[in-house]
Amino acid sequence: MSEPLAFRLRVLDEVTSTNDEVKRALEAGEPEGLAVSARRQTGGYGRQGRTWASPEGGLYLSLLLRPSVDAALLPTLSLVTALAVRRAVAGLLPAEAAESVLVKWPNDLVVPAASRPPELLDAAAGRGTRSRGDAGDSRTEVRFASAIPTISGITDGLADLLRQPASSSSHLRREGALCERPDQPAVAQPVFRKLCGISLEAHAGGVCVGIGVNVEPPDAVDAAAVGGKNVPVYLPELGFEGNVDDVAAAVLHAFAPLYRAWLAEGFAPLAGEYAAHASLTGRSVRMVNRAGEPVAEGTVASVDAFGRLVLRASDGSRVPVASGEAHLV
Repeated sequence: MSEPLAFRLRVLDEVTSTNDEVKRALEAGEPEGLAVSARRQTGGYGRQGRTWASPEGGLYLSLLLRPSVDAALLPTLSLVTALAVRRAVAGLLPAEAAESVLVKWPNDLVVPAASRPPELLDAAAGRGTRSRGDAGDSRTEVRFASAIPTISGITDGLADLLRQPASSSSHLRREGALCERPDQPAVAQPVFRKLCGISLEAHAGGVCVGIGVNVEPPDAVDAAAVGGKNVPVYLPELGFEGNVDDVAAAVLHAFAPLYRAWLAEGFAPLAGEYAAHASLTGRSVRMVNRAGEPVAEGTVASVDAFGRLVLRASDGSRVPVASGEAHLV
């Protein structure tokens, strides 16, 4: 049997970005298994270097990995990570709320906007001002054991390949924040609210996986500073009663077996689970590239064994899309 990999979780009070911490560790040659989380980030970023505020209450977690796999497989790691976070979150929620947590290709977790019962909204509002407790020492380390093979080495040249899928990170962004004001006509409500985002970066012979989960809602001052284009949902709105540390532990625990399976067999064995919780299946979408230009349009049919989003075009043909950003139409 392979030796288990122990996640070495370092919890920091404030950093520019947990991704920055992991990338420095990659440069220093630190072995696979480092996980860095922070209470706050001053320079959190995700897709295309977009930055936003990361106030206390969210999970900001980055993983240091050194997967020795074929280059073509690497982009599917973001889908595997999304599945891991979904498993973790689902295990912390009441059953009905757990089913409402969906994966949005390629690397987000979302909840249908209509799935938030009023009683949970009221309860979440009451929790928004509760004390988060003593953060403790500014630098602590916890070990999470998991049976993952020890692996090594990818090249820096894979950076561009890793960035091909649209990578984003939640860090409490808002998508289409829609509201009704007395002096404006009502506008359509969002279809989904964002719970989590994931980013991948190849760096110094390894991979940095960034994970952001909306755990506790920020206070009014911090919420105003967050901005962004996503409408967020926070775990207490879904019935969660724990804290950020509980979510971090659950994510690391869930990630281990999925990562091990992905290393051994690729994404194909996980495609069925991904499809079972996919938010876009059956929806009409327009795919755009990093410049915002349309590249494909159709109805989402599936996610294939290579992690590509498969669209059914108006002429009935099936179009696999390996990268881009999906917009509902």
